[in-house]
Amino acid sequence: MIRIRIATGLILAAALLCGALAWSQANVDESLETAFVYVDAASGSDANPGTKLKPLKTIGAAATLAITNNQASIGTKVIINPGTYRETVTLQYNGRDTTLPITFQAATPGTAIVSGADISTNWKVFTGNSQIYTNTWSNKWGLCPLDTGSDQAPPEEDIVRRREMVIINGVLLTQVMSLSALKQPGAFFVDETRAKIYVWPPTGTDMSTATVELPSRANLFVLSSMQNIVLRGLTFQYANSCRGDAAVLPEFSSSNILLDKDYFYWNNSAGVKVQFTTYTTVQNSVSNHNGTDGMKGYQTKYDLWQNNQTRYNGWRGAQGVYYAWGVAGMHFGLAHDQTVKNIDSSFNQTFGFHWDTDNENDTADLLLASQNQLAGGLVEKSQGPITLSNSSFCSGNPYTGPNNMGFELRNSSYVTLTGDTFLNNTTQMLLIGQAGGITIENWETGQSYNLFSQNTTMTNNVYAGSTNQQLFTDGQLGGADWILFQTTLTSDYNTWWNPTATKVFFVPVPKLWTKTDFTGWQVATGEDAHSVWKAPSNPGARCHLTPDQPDYWFITDAFDGYQTVSPGGAAAFTVTVVPLAFTGTVTLSSDGLQNMAGATGKWSSKIITGGSGTSTFTVTTSTSTPKGNHPITLIANNASTTRTMTVTVTVQ
Repeated sequence: MIRIRIATGLILAAALLCGALAWSQANVDESLETAFVYVDAASGSDANPGTKLKPLKTIGAAATLAITNNQASIGTKVIINPGTYRETVTLQYNGRDTTLPITFQAATPGTAIVSGADISTNWKVFTGNSQIYTNTWSNKWGLCPLDTGSDQAPPEEDIVRRREMVIINGVLLTQVMSLSALKQPGAFFVDETRAKIYVWPPTGTDMSTATVELPSRANLFVLSSMQNIVLRGLTFQYANSCRGDAAVLPEFSSSNILLDKDYFYWNNSAGVKVQFTTYTTVQNSVSNHNGTDGMKGYQTKYDLWQNNQTRYNGWRGAQGVYYAWGVAGMHFGLAHDQTVKNIDSSFNQTFGFHWDTDNENDTADLLLASQNQLAGGLVEKSQGPITLSNSSFCSGNPYTGPNNMGFELRNSSYVTLTGDTFLNNTTQMLLIGQAGGITIENWETGQSYNLFSQNTTMTNNVYAGSTNQQLFTDGQLGGADWILFQTTLTSDYNTWWNPTATKVFFVPVPKLWTKTDFTGWQVATGEDAHSVWKAPSNPGARCHLTPDQPDYWFITDAFDGYQTVSPGGAAAFTVTVVPLAFTGTVTLSSDGLQNMAGATGKWSSKIITGGSGTSTFTVTTSTSTPKGNHPITLIANNASTTRTMTVTVTVQ
């Protein structure tokens, strides 16, 4: 691990530079880079001078040389040759730093891999099961901290707070929480007490020749209070960060940071998190298959996110039915003066896009959110204005489960939706919130707001559902909150449609959950005078996407992971297998009932065929079942692909 730790100071020059910029993006002048440093993991040596013929071995050594150049008023471009670099690089501001830029660039985009994992060898056959292999385990990481704001967060299963990962021949295994749950190939268990790790590799794996990687580094590239830095064409993978952390972290007053054509794959938490920064740009990049978020921003100003893809994120949370708290394919909090455009955030086991708390002066254009497990878009607790235009929020095909929504609005003002398409979701537009408002504070001005959903604009949009799908639902509000929403709503020139039903609007007048048709909607809102009820023309062209590989989700309703019963009562968990280009047979099992005295469990069906379907696991307690929380792991397996979820039965 290579770290550059230098005393922190104020970046006065950066403040002056940012004051000269007048748009939401980084503006790094790479023409000022007159020195070139070369890195090669295979042939280099950190005793070399870093020339093309005599490259350095590590990126950290190159960073040290680049910082030395910077303090001598020399800009530097670091060229990183193909290879795997198993290190962490941290750059932190020093009072001697100048404004000269530093670029870290792959010689060939995508082939310079910064990895959080190390190679593990000497695996032995486990005496209890010849298909399981074991090795020593020296780490004592324990559980990651609870999510910030956990007094309001739903409970977190222990599996959500783990950071162990195992990758065999490039395939990530699924973690389970007990040896007894290690029932199928494609999974592993870490026993910290006995300092052992157990893996059941994919069928046919020769563990004597397999490449087994165990991640041990939480962060791969950290920029703290830095300026004028470019990361280009690099791949960041296998960081084992805790929730809320990320593989790549531009943070703490960093300014004028450009991430361009980078790749973030298979990290335990977020791929990249930009926090407490100004004038940052993340563009032309891919952040897929990460445990929580693809890309994340927090307390940023003048940030630009463009031409990015964030898919297949959220697998770590899904193992504990923890889909919704503080995560999304693209997740933003406290974003001021932000621009987001041309982003594909699809196939995430969470939200597609989520603006969460104190977001203002933000614009988003040409978004695509298809086949996400939760809402394609969510804006909550934000004072606005926020504009989302020319975007598609759709479930696509297949349908992705009970919690899929097109767009959710929660206690937010001055949100404009224009030129957007909401297609084939359980509900196309959902209004939810807290009656009486939610109070937040503007991080820049300190001003407090009591936020209601008001001054919403919906124009030139398409809202199209199918069988049993709603177009608009007021999920919780009524009374004065609804009146404020309705009297400040601007909605017109929209197309509304459902080919199988007409009463597809839920409004809270004359009472909550009143179902009405398009004319009733017009009467209830006093809006949409120029809107039409008719079939739109080919609205879902953008929504039909092809997964990158055959796979399946193993999910349940986001609100049913915890159930409470009295002794002798029963709790039922209905699970869904969602296919991603997958048509195989899934076998279901469970673990944990052996620790729940007097309880029994039964599947309504232990087999799901054809790649998709549902089954219900019913836990029946007895009068002798101890009171307390009882975690149960539900397990789905197809060949060497194992998926799990942990649920909890609480006996009062």
